[in-house]
Amino acid sequence: MDMEFLLFLQELRESLPPVVTHAFMLISDVVSGPALVAIPLILYWCFDKRRAVHVLFSFAFGSVLNGLIKVSACVPRPWMRDSRLRPHEPALETATGYSFPSGHTQTAASIFGALGWSFRDKHRWALPVSVVVVVLVALSRNQLGVHTPQDVLAGMALGWLCVWAAERMLIWVEEGEDRDTWLTVAACVLAAAFSVYVAIKPYPDGLGLSEDALEDMVLDTYKAIGLFAGAFLGWWAERRYVNFDVSCQRRQGVVRIVVGIVLVVAFRFGVAWPFSLLDSDAVFEFAKNFLTTIAAVIVAPWVFVEIERRWPASRQ
Repeated sequence: MDMEFLLFLQELRESLPPVVTHAFMLISDVVSGPALVAIPLILYWCFDKRRAVHVLFSFAFGSVLNGLIKVSACVPRPWMRDSRLRPHEPALETATGYSFPSGHTQTAASIFGALGWSFRDKHRWALPVSVVVVVLVALSRNQLGVHTPQDVLAGMALGWLCVWAAERMLIWVEEGEDRDTWLTVAACVLAAAFSVYVAIKPYPDGLGLSEDALEDMVLDTYKAIGLFAGAFLGWWAERRYVNFDVSCQRRQGVVRIVVGIVLVVAFRFGVAWPFSLLDSDAVFEFAKNFLTTIAAVIVAPWVFVEIERRWPASRQ
């Protein structure tokens, strides 16, 4: 039935004006693409640290679980299972790994779901809008022919589960002393265990993925593990050693955003560069995402504090 549904959408896609498919591509790439990560960072640097950490934990937890499920279930893409399917060609650029669950849908659910849940009391429209956005991303992945309905439903469920789990973790930390340390230790142990699992598990042959595509899928999982470890370690270090005041004036906020982006880019492409010299793509990808997250969560806030302490005019 899932293939028949995708064939129906394929026929619909090919009969509609191209602008409709372009709109679905825009939804798929922009609403759940890398630029989406800027939302929790700006929220963290300038507006509401608690809500931003909720979004960050939800995204990090969801990303690593998504990668682990993909390399465990090893479900081929729809067109690999049914030769009648012809996915939208440009969408294939971001559909290179295993199919289940949908990473785009999970990312949208983890980030927009956490935003909607966090702001539901302040803005009534926040939660309904977030649900609509996630559903649109899920439909776009079906409409483009790169995921089955099961893939996107699992992605949504996983994302929303991580929204709930991230909120429960933060509440648990706030209810006792030193719980942030225990949570961070647990996250680091899990990150190490995940890394070992991905490295030693056997991968089946004959499921339609080329060797290069399989390697990319595994590397994506190491990226997610790096993000996961960096998010928890950076959050713990910021709480313990910086604890910056998120409230700021407009000019101060602009300075923070510019400085923060510069630092994130510098760490991602500069500080992480020596790891590329090692004979291990997995180590490099882990280090790149780990250091990028550390730069965003702890280094940037520390720099904000130093700039605003030495040049008070930057606060105005």
